Amino acid sequence: MIIDGVHPSPTPNTQAILELYSQNQNKGLLMPKVALTATNNASPLPSHIAGMTVYNTATSTAAPLTGVTPGFYYNDGTSWNRLEVQLPNIGDIKYSSIASDHDGWYLLNGRVLSGLPAAAQTAATSLGFTTTLPNSADRYLKAKTGSETLGSNGGNTSVTLTQANLPNITYNATTSTSGTHNHTYNDRASGVTNSAEGGNNKIVVDNDSNISTTSTDGAHTHTFSVSTGGSNTPINLEPKYLSTYIFVYLGQ
Repeated sequence: MIIDGVHPSPTPNTQAILELYSQNQNKGLLMPKVALTATNNASPLPSHIAGMTVYNTATSTAAPLTGVTPGFYYNDGTSWNRLEVQLPNIGDIKYSSIASDHDGWYLLNGRVLSGLPAAAQTAATSLGFTTTLPNSADRYLKAKTGSETLGSNGGNTSVTLTQANLPNITYNATTSTSGTHNHTYNDRASGVTNSAEGGNNKIVVDNDSNISTTSTDGAHTHTFSVSTGGSNTPINLEPKYLSTYIFVYLGQ
């Protein structure tokens, strides 16, 4: 144990190989400062050593995948890895199997903002939520357009097609091509005619009977309606899904 100050009876932790003690609790451990060049380069150390920990003072971002910035780094034996805590930002969204608020994450269930802690209300208002949180129940998330309001609802799980939704297709149909046919009629006639005998009217009957036909060029078409047999049942647009809870981060 290394002690800073005077302690009557310091008790070292038996599980620690090294323990530092600050009696006034106003001093810390200063890690060695080095200027790293890249995460895949051991320099300024001669080689990669697993477990080595340093504070990097240099900035090198020429190669984005191996660049370094000031901060703590540890070595895993083949490269340097930055030590950092990834904290969520206000407004971050996540899915979870947890059903209730936790660690600054608030369930998007349509509740009024006045029921949230003061800090969470302020954060929600800064995101554009004025009176309530969005209700994510039975909803999918999508990126908003420039004209949409953040948290607005829309869309449908089914749609009923109308004629305007159908392809613009013309179906042509005709009767059998062997449509040539004859019409038979009788030209026999009877009636009253003026006789040449004495100027008297006589009933004259035409007993000549001639059978004639129309032209054989009688092929033609008929217009008819065809029923689709549909029942106007809406189409279900909902894909297969896995239900979960959706949260927004409003801070702790």
